[in-house]
Amino acid sequence: MAKTQAEKKKESQARMAKNNGGTQSYGRKGRQESTKPVAVPYNFVSLPKQVIPAEFWGSDSSKDIKDLYKQHVLTNGKNSGYIDINILTQTPLFIGGNVVTKNGEEYQEFFCGNDNPIIPGSSLKSMIKQVLKIVTASGFKAYNSESGVGDFEDRRLFYREVGKCSSEYRKIMVKETTGKKRSETKAQAGFLIKTNNHKFYIINAKFDVFDYDDFPYLKSKRNRAGVDWETSYVNIHTGYMSTKQSFVRIFKPNDFSINQVKISDKTIENYEYDYKYNRVVANKNAIDLLEIGKKCVGKKGDAAQKFTGCSDVTYVVPCFYIAKDGEVQHFGHGRFYRIPYDKSIGDHLPTALKLQKDIVDLTESILGRSRDWAGRVSFSEAHLCNEPKWCECRKPQPLMGPKPTSYQFYLNQTSKTDTCENWNNDKATIRGYKLYWHQSTKKASSWKNPSVKEGDKLSKYIQPIDSGMTFQSRIYFNNLSDIELGALLLTLNLDRLESDTVADEKKSISYKLGKGKSIGLGSIKINSSLYILNRDKRYKTLFDNNVWQLGETDVSKDTFINAFLKYRDNILGGNLSDYNEMRKELLTMMDWNIANGEKPVIRWDEAMTMMPVGRADPYERYIKRVKLGTPTEFIKAWSKK
Repeated sequence: MAKTQAEKKKESQARMAKNNGGTQSYGRKGRQESTKPVAVPYNFVSLPKQVIPAEFWGSDSSKDIKDLYKQHVLTNGKNSGYIDINILTQTPLFIGGNVVTKNGEEYQEFFCGNDNPIIPGSSLKSMIKQVLKIVTASGFKAYNSESGVGDFEDRRLFYREVGKCSSEYRKIMVKETTGKKRSETKAQAGFLIKTNNHKFYIINAKFDVFDYDDFPYLKSKRNRAGVDWETSYVNIHTGYMSTKQSFVRIFKPNDFSINQVKISDKTIENYEYDYKYNRVVANKNAIDLLEIGKKCVGKKGDAAQKFTGCSDVTYVVPCFYIAKDGEVQHFGHGRFYRIPYDKSIGDHLPTALKLQKDIVDLTESILGRSRDWAGRVSFSEAHLCNEPKWCECRKPQPLMGPKPTSYQFYLNQTSKTDTCENWNNDKATIRGYKLYWHQSTKKASSWKNPSVKEGDKLSKYIQPIDSGMTFQSRIYFNNLSDIELGALLLTLNLDRLESDTVADEKKSISYKLGKGKSIGLGSIKINSSLYILNRDKRYKTLFDNNVWQLGETDVSKDTFINAFLKYRDNILGGNLSDYNEMRKELLTMMDWNIANGEKPVIRWDEAMTMMPVGRADPYERYIKRVKLGTPTEFIKAWSKK
C-alpha cells in the first residue's frame, strides 16, 4: 500500500533525528530547530572605519596625484634591497598548473610540474597583498575591469524565495490568489532575441500551464530542466521538485518584428555574472539562457532565423520576464526564476569607506595604482629546498561553498532577532575581508574525496605537495620610505602586531596559500630576513680585496616597523580602537594554535565541516539562515562541550 505524504514526512523526520543523535525537535511545520552553531571554514576581518592614506596624499591639492607620487619617491624612497623568505608547509599545499587529460580524466598538475614544483610570485603577491591591506587599513574598492584591480565585484546578486509567504520575492513574482491549486506568476512569457548587431530584446508571447499527468509522454522530463522546441510552441521544464506536477508551454508569436521590449546591456551582464559565479557553481546542470556554458537551450544562426522568420536574428530562447517602463528588468527560465536584488554589493559599503573611496592608500603606494604607477615591490618564484614529498593523487573534497548570496554570512547582522538583513537592506554593511581558518593537521590530511565515483567530471585529480616541505623566495623592493617598508615587514612578521596588545595566550601566526583552503590545504609558516642595499658602497667600491662588494646588510626590522606603527597611530588618533578590533580579528583568523596548539578548540574539526546546502542539512542552518558570529564569537560557540 502506498504511503501518504504525512507518513513519508514522519519517516523522514525520524531518519534525520536518528542520524544526528536524536537531539532535534520539530515545530508545527515539521522543521527542526537547530541547536548547533553554523559551521563554515572561513570568517571575516572587519573593514576599517578610517583609511590610512599614503604619505603624499593631500600634501598639495594643487598638484596632480602622479606628480605627488614621484616627488614622494624621490624624497623619501631611500630604501632598496630584498627580503628573503622561507615558506614551510604545515598542511598539504596545492598551486594549480596545467590541466592534462589521461584515460579520459582531467588532471591538474602542480605549478611547473612534479619535477620542479614552484610557487609563482603572483600567488605570493596575492596572499601578502590581502594581509597588507588589512594591516595598513587600506581602502575597499570595487573591481575595475580596465585595470584588473579591486576588492569586490560591484554586482547585483540574484535570489529566489518562493516558499516564504512574507518574502520580498513573492511580492515581486507571485500573484496572491485564493482557492487555486498552484501559484500564479506575475512574470510574462516571451522569446529573448539577439540580433547581428549584438542588441537584445524580448517579444511577448502567450503561455499556459499543463499537468504532466495529462501528457504521459512528457513525464520522463519532469525531473530534468530543459526546453522542447516544436514548430508552434516550446515546452519549459524547470527540473526536480518533489511536489512538481506541471510544466509550461509558451506559444510562438505570429510576428517577431513587432512589440519589442528592450533589454539593457547591464541586465544581460547581471544574468551572465549570476550564471557563471553562482548558478552553474551550485548546479552544473543549470539552464543557460544565453550563450555562456554547455547547457545553452537556445537556437542559434540559421535555426534561429528559421524559427523567428527574421534575417537579422542570431539567437532566440524562450524565457519569462518582468518589464517596467518598457524595459526588461530581469528574466529567467521558469515562471519563478531568480531575480536580482535592488541594491548592488557596492551599496553596502560602510558610509565611511564610501566617503574615502578616492584616497590613495599605502597598499596602492607600495604595490601600484592601476595605470598611474607601477609597484615598487616584486615577488620572485619560490623554489623547493628539499626533495619533494607528494600526497596521493586523488580528487579533492568538493570545494563549493556559500557565495555572497548567503547574506547571513557576508553582511553584518545587527538585528537581535532571528531575522537576517539581506542585500536589499539599506543599513546592512559588508562583513569585510574573507579569510580561511587553519584546520587540524589530521583533518587537512583527509582532503581526498572518499565518495568520488569513476567518471565523475565535477572535479579534477590533483596531487598536493605534503606538509613539512620548505620553499625559498625573495621579495625585491625599490625606493620605499621607512613607513612603507615597515608596513611590508609588519605584514610578514605579524607577531609584532600582537606585541602591542594583550592576548590570552601567545598566538602562532600562519598564512593560507593556494587552492583548497576550505578543506584545510595551504597552511604555511613564513620566516623572513631583511637586506638593505647600500648603493654608495655597491657602486663606488666594486671590488675590495678581489671580492665583489654587494653592499648588502642584514639589518633589524624594528626601525622600519616602528616607523609605520608611529605613522599609523598618528593618523588614526581616536579611531585606533576600531583598528585594534580589526587587528585582533586578523590575528585570531591566522592563529595556528586554534586548531593545532596545546589547547585547540575541542570541536574545531566539526566547526570546519562545510554543511550541505539544502534540506540534506539535518539542522537546516543554511535554510534557516543561522547567523555567523565574529571570529571570537565563532570560537566561543565551538568551544562548548
